Amino acid sequence: MLDCDEDHVTTQVKGTMGYLDPEYYTSQQVTEKSDVYSFGVLMLELITGRKPIERGKYIVKVVRNSIDKTKDLYGLHELIDRAIFDGSALNGFGKFVDLAMMCLEESGVNRPPMSDVVKGIEIILHSAGLDPAAESEPSTSSSFRHNEVSIESSHQPFSSESLYSSSEHIQENKEPS
Repeated sequence: MLDCDEDHVTTQVKGTMGYLDPEYYTSQQVTEKSDVYSFGVLMLELITGRKPIERGKYIVKVVRNSIDKTKDLYGLHELIDRAIFDGSALNGFGKFVDLAMMCLEESGVNRPPMSDVVKGIEIILHSAGLDPAAESEPSTSSSFRHNEVSIESSHQPFSSESLYSSSEHIQENKEPS
């Protein structure tokens, strides 16, 4: 039975190691941005084919410490899952990594809302020539890999700058009405 004087409900949060928002450990609160963090971990799993914690190493820390944006594929050649990387170009890879790292910002206020993450993924897919809304066979990694990606294209509805900076969020460019 609820006490009418209480203005909140306390529940026990259960999370899988490696996915839990680091802010939860200090605040004991799960927010919408906690889900964004967990999704960022999932994005790294897709890139690396590794579990969040494998052989005592945390994939977020491993990727964060390995990224070198001046190198091809951000210097992550050794970490990329061989199922998606056979030595040929991975177009859109850098933008996907940037988006994942935005989701993995230590502070929740610096993470984009999930709706912006979805928009960012749609931009990457659209730029690769894939229509995320199409009702067709699911695309394969090889079809994504071999299509050219150009996020700077003028028909993109969102700012490409935000995909390159972890301190900015994906913003929608609105046409004057």
